[in-house]
Amino acid sequence: MCPHCGTLAWGAVDLSGRGTVYSFAVLHHPQNPQFDYPVIAALVELDEGIRLVTNLVELLPDEVEIGLPVEVCFEPTADGMAVPVFRPRVLERRQ
Repeated sequence: MCPHCGTLAWGAVDLSGRGTVYSFAVLHHPQNPQFDYPVIAALVELDEGIRLVTNLVELLPDEVEIGLPVEVCFEPTADGMAVPVFRPRVLERRQ
């Protein structure tokens, strides 16, 4: 539901898949065998202004910081699907 107008209508929009880390937490417990620990759970703000809860991958917990530029990638799930997760942007890692 739209928090502004209350409509249930929706539409698909292409997004860049780029954003920055708005907030994060490093999770150690309770552990679930489906995940590798520690899990870096993050609130990512996309360049388009949308925020979403996701996991960060391809970095260590002490490498995460607020404002870190990230890009989407997809991780497979046990049922053959994929979920969006975020990794540090390639260009920023080279600088």
